[in-house]
Amino acid sequence: MIYGFIGLGNMAGAILRGMHRSGAFANDTLCGFNRSPGKTQVLQEEIGLKPMESARAVAEAADVLVLGVKPQMLPEVLPGIADLVTSDKLVVTIAAGRPLSFYAEAFGEAVPVVRVMPNINARVGEAATAICPNGAASEEQAELVRRMFRSVGEVFDIPEQQFAAFTAMAGSSGAFVHLYIDALASAGVKAGLPKKLAEALACQATIGAAKLTKMSDEHPIALLDQVCSPAGSTIEGVHVLKKLGFETAVQQAAQAVIDKDAVLAGK
Repeated sequence: MIYGFIGLGNMAGAILRGMHRSGAFANDTLCGFNRSPGKTQVLQEEIGLKPMESARAVAEAADVLVLGVKPQMLPEVLPGIADLVTSDKLVVTIAAGRPLSFYAEAFGEAVPVVRVMPNINARVGEAATAICPNGAASEEQAELVRRMFRSVGEVFDIPEQQFAAFTAMAGSSGAFVHLYIDALASAGVKAGLPKKLAEALACQATIGAAKLTKMSDEHPIALLDQVCSPAGSTIEGVHVLKKLGFETAVQQAAQAVIDKDAVLAGK
């Protein structure tokens, strides 16, 4: 089974490194092409990726073809490989905003396609990845894709109509969390902490709170209440966040992602 990647950017590189680390995918089964040869060379040196000369070469060689280019580039890339993408291949797409119907138009409805939405936390094996196969993909093919993406985190089977919300919740929200961590660390620096210590504390607090919420049966607000003592210091900070519209800002940011996803999908 040959896994071929067209596009070797940050996300595709993270997926390939995760597949390599898992030990379940032999080096000689991984190949790829990128318009910038530097990224290909790095992956060749790191994980033994076989470099390919073109997107067509990848499409011809691959049993599992992973489309790792940006969604805006797909109308340029797909016509050049469409004649090579037959029903005996499995197409995996990680492009945001492009529905399964988009690929049916490009390749025909008989080609198995699995739409996937990972996130950059794949770099540390903590991605949340959504998958949705089309009608031509078998359960065995869907499970193969799950196995690929379990190498970089957790996998969720999501109906396609929920992909935009998933993108906001599990994909783009990582950027919001980074912004929060930086803001919290900056507050620590202002209060006199060294920058590296402030960042470490902000990261650990975020990791700990997320893990506690994930592992607990209690509602996040119930956990919040446990931290907020009556007339204490934490409740003062919580009230300031609420007064300044913290919850509303997060919700509107998520909605902006969903709205942009609809634009990419041409809705």
